[in-house]
Amino acid sequence: MTTAREVRITRRADRRVTPWANGAGTTAEIATGAASRWRFSVATLDGSSTFSPFPEVDRIFTVIGDYPVSLDFGNAPTVIPRLSPTPFAGEDGPACVAAGATEAFNVMVHRSTTAASVDIVDVGTEHEIAADGRVAVLVLVLGGRLTTDLGSLEPGDCLLVEQGSAHLSGPASVVLAQILPR
Repeated sequence: MTTAREVRITRRADRRVTPWANGAGTTAEIATGAASRWRFSVATLDGSSTFSPFPEVDRIFTVIGDYPVSLDFGNAPTVIPRLSPTPFAGEDGPACVAAGATEAFNVMVHRSTTAASVDIVDVGTEHEIAADGRVAVLVLVLGGRLTTDLGSLEPGDCLLVEQGSAHLSGPASVVLAQILPR
């Protein structure tokens, strides 16, 4: 059994949209952890911009929209295809060019306190998501529909597990992101 404090749903429509630190774009925050300094968010990308540098932060960048992007860390542009989690150091503020209006899921962790992983997973008839020693586990629905202990999730909705567990059933394609203590 879960409680709202242990497990919660964040609807796409309820995300708080804020400008990037350098003003070159916007991000919709999904969840943050103040004590261990981590964040899940979805950035809106259209055209070209430069990412803000974040010292002592590790990032995982995953294009979840319809168009790939190119990231240039100073050597040559690298095409980041859709649904391909790409880690990099937050100190690196790459130039970004989107092939069209798209979105990217971002995980940012302070490397002295936490680590992260991101996978693309297909959820079938039944699946359990548990914190089990992790700081947080996030499920972001990309396609399909999930039914959970707390209600159903549509594309763009998220389930965050910080303590305990939750049962899911699909079918759905999801981003599964984990924050791990160091």
